[in-house]
Amino acid sequence: MNILYVNAGHSGSLGLDSFLRAPPLALMYLSPTVPEHKRYLIDLKSKPIKEDALHRMMAKADLVAISSFTPSIKNAIYVASLAKQHNLPVVIGGYHASLIPEIVKDPTFDVAVRQEGEVTFPELVKTLEKDGKWTPDNLKNIKGIAYRKDKELILTDPRPLIENLDTLPMPDRDLIGDTRYEYLGCSVDSLESSRGCVNNCMFCCVSVHCGRKWRRKSPERVICEIEQCSRKARMITFQDSEYTIDMKRVRQICDLIIEHGLDQRWYSAQGRVDDIVKDVETVDHMVESGFRMLFIGIESAFQSSLDKIGKNLNHEKIKEAVKILHDRGVAIYGSIIIGNIGETYEMVKKTAQYASDLELDITQFTALTPYPGTRLWDEAREKGWIEDGDWTHYDFVRPVMRTDLLTRLQIAELVKNGYRDFYLPDIWGGFWWKRMPRFLKQQNFHWFFKWLPGILQNTPAYFQFIKDISTPFKVEEFDKTP
Repeated sequence: MNILYVNAGHSGSLGLDSFLRAPPLALMYLSPTVPEHKRYLIDLKSKPIKEDALHRMMAKADLVAISSFTPSIKNAIYVASLAKQHNLPVVIGGYHASLIPEIVKDPTFDVAVRQEGEVTFPELVKTLEKDGKWTPDNLKNIKGIAYRKDKELILTDPRPLIENLDTLPMPDRDLIGDTRYEYLGCSVDSLESSRGCVNNCMFCCVSVHCGRKWRRKSPERVICEIEQCSRKARMITFQDSEYTIDMKRVRQICDLIIEHGLDQRWYSAQGRVDDIVKDVETVDHMVESGFRMLFIGIESAFQSSLDKIGKNLNHEKIKEAVKILHDRGVAIYGSIIIGNIGETYEMVKKTAQYASDLELDITQFTALTPYPGTRLWDEAREKGWIEDGDWTHYDFVRPVMRTDLLTRLQIAELVKNGYRDFYLPDIWGGFWWKRMPRFLKQQNFHWFFKWLPGILQNTPAYFQFIKDISTPFKVEEFDKTP
């Protein structure tokens, strides 16, 4: 059987999305679960593909498997509709299928895989091989899927989450061929060392897709995956939702990175402020083994907002974590939420300014976005705040909901203003004045100058970014469209 894997991607929007092109890791973990079958990849996130090329790929396929986030669902539907012109069975997985399994009511999809697919997908493939097609009768006993029976949505029993992630096959890195993936101009490869998140942030949908229970891979397995990563990639990114939850394991991974001579790579991961503050010794070990960037969620300048969203942080810890990382030459990629419930227009402006005051190196300003299954979704629906039902707008940049104190147009303006006020002064000199002394003074920051050529190669994208954040929104774009 020939399987065509499709990463739906999406066209991008205002924000940092156009600078971040990571490998389709979910499909790379899925492909080796059915190694006996030939496979092909279409990665629409990496590069657009013309319709005639899509048809040529589908002409030699027996099955189309699509991975999609919510903002890319229109791309997924488009690809699935082309597949149906070839009478191909289509299965969709990824976050959108887990959050909104009703997507399978669209006749272009035959099956939606909810949550993890590494056990479910091989069962679907075997059923298709055996019977030649999927039917309600041969799908009803496969756990963790959604499908149609006549016009009725059928959800089968949930599939238990995979407890021992070491049992998963190694990712299929040959699937992506020689495609170059970049992280702000730096060649990148990625891996996943754990799944799930034990935290309870009201806006986060990770637990809906991956579960609240945190599950890990052993340090030895992690090293095997690092060694498998492309040698052409300068940076390796850990795609875990919470890499630093077990700092003892982090230390063990760092030991093995050094022991295996892998410390010349650059590593980035997502961590929590409180983990950084409570174990500075392990942070030192991370730096020694090559960690050069951490993504941390800061979200708001106001304690009331942090408490509301369930962040369980305070600003003393945030400032301490920033100092710890900067003192050790670790760049900080920070997240700021625009439009937290209870924040006024002036409060949000102060929150956006907070990113500059902290001297974060990169900041992502995201509109508060309600995803199904989250506490934010429940509250926003109950209070009638959701005003945009177009899933492609659920990209954390274009506001889809108002709050008690802010309209969608105001939130949209504040997102653009946040990016403009943080980056434009930096682009025209502020970046260097604020950061160059730190970069020059600390030897641990000298790695940045090796990244600089890649950053400069993205100059056209930066100018497009400047144009985007300088263009005012049209009021009519935010007419109520439930």
